[in-house]
Amino acid sequence: MTDSTEYTVQPGDTLGGIASAKGVSVNDLVQLNNIDNPRLIYPGQKLLLTAPSEDTEAFYSELWLRLTDANGAPIPNLMTTIVTDSGSHECMSDPLGLIAPVQTQKPTEKVQVFVAKLDGGTKKVAEVTPPPGTHQVTLRSPKVKLDVPLRVHDGGTDHHENAPLPLTPGDAQHNRDSAGNPVVNVGVECPNKDNLRLAANIKYRDYVVGAAHRGGIDPQGVAAIMNAEAAKISVSKSVPILRHGKPIKNKDGSPKMHTVHISSGEWDPKSASSKSSARGMTQFLDGTWITVATVAGTFLNDKAKEKGWVASDPSGHAIFKFADGTTKPLTAKNLSSHVTARAQANDSNVQALLDLREDAECAIYTAVDYAKQNMDTLGKKGYPLSGLNSSEKAKLMYASHHLGPSDVQSFVDETIMEDHAKLLLVTQVGDARAKTLATAAGNLYVPAHRQWLNDFIEAKITPKAFACNQDTVPVARTLLEITAELKKGKV
Repeated sequence: MTDSTEYTVQPGDTLGGIASAKGVSVNDLVQLNNIDNPRLIYPGQKLLLTAPSEDTEAFYSELWLRLTDANGAPIPNLMTTIVTDSGSHECMSDPLGLIAPVQTQKPTEKVQVFVAKLDGGTKKVAEVTPPPGTHQVTLRSPKVKLDVPLRVHDGGTDHHENAPLPLTPGDAQHNRDSAGNPVVNVGVECPNKDNLRLAANIKYRDYVVGAAHRGGIDPQGVAAIMNAEAAKISVSKSVPILRHGKPIKNKDGSPKMHTVHISSGEWDPKSASSKSSARGMTQFLDGTWITVATVAGTFLNDKAKEKGWVASDPSGHAIFKFADGTTKPLTAKNLSSHVTARAQANDSNVQALLDLREDAECAIYTAVDYAKQNMDTLGKKGYPLSGLNSSEKAKLMYASHHLGPSDVQSFVDETIMEDHAKLLLVTQVGDARAKTLATAAGNLYVPAHRQWLNDFIEAKITPKAFACNQDTVPVARTLLEITAELKKGKV
């Protein structure tokens, strides 16, 4: 598929917005991509914009399977066998760990994945019933494959088998045990004391754990929030166009090709929205980012003070120092008129502060600081937040980050007015889709917006997915159940 016939969903995209930008209707997108719930699309999802040509095979679902080891590194050159209703076929994983796309023709069709074993035979590693459309699935092995060189060992034992040395995931250490036998110690991500699995984002572990301590939630919740907000780094790959599982040929016998974009799962610290000033992993708008920088005690405020951009006057109010040496007190009233204007005028100090959105450490800490500020505001208003478990706090934090401090309180209290609910919903999903959702909710935008946000967060905030041992992660109620409890218990 070329760029003109396929679109990869970006953070903040809605079906309505995509339809408007690409000159198609929302109904066309829903029908072309077999979308059961138009409220739920996600970054990285691939959408057909036009009906497939006769050169492409019609399918219910298409899976791009990626094989990784226990540390999230791709597994190349692994023989796999894929079994569907149409039969089975063998293929070898490429350097990215990818195998040939798997297509199904109906909702109930299963995909079974078998991989070759070192001692011969195969092992079944997955069975899925894929949803409609094109999706990417990562299959993670619990093992790490290493090349172990032969070596001459002089001297006695250099390691005790009951006290393995801590190793960075992916590192290996060749030793001998107390009996003189060779031992290979391998660093893997799981298990670990934080019960945290980040795979491709393991480089951000210290930031995620640190931000979790600041925010008073488990690191799995922070990882879920980050994964929901961040765009993913992807790689482009040219692959054959298939019909019935086999490449279609050009007149010269070469396979017809199309380009696909495969997500690595790694959060992109330099992502940017084309529709607003939102930037970085957590897609902060200019004004919101600078506002957090003026709040004493936040990670970003400390960083801005360290750089000399922000100070405090005798009364404790934040002051911003511009590149030309002038200063302005930063308050809610003058933020837009002074700081945003200077950003547009390319003031180097303002721009340097805004550029910190592309610093992963600042982005992760600031996302949690901002959400915690909003949560603290709810706590001061008398809502019983102490009754929430960590997974529920993560959902409410994401809601507060999504809605902002004022609207999240109105959402809990169920006091958002019809016109404002319509504005919020249209902003997220586009006018046509918002109207469809409202019609389904009795021609009312308030319940339509509430249900949409509930479903959105249910799909996005999944702390269990970032745990080595998922059984220890508390089960969360839905957002609507959480907010109903908060409203009922408000004092």
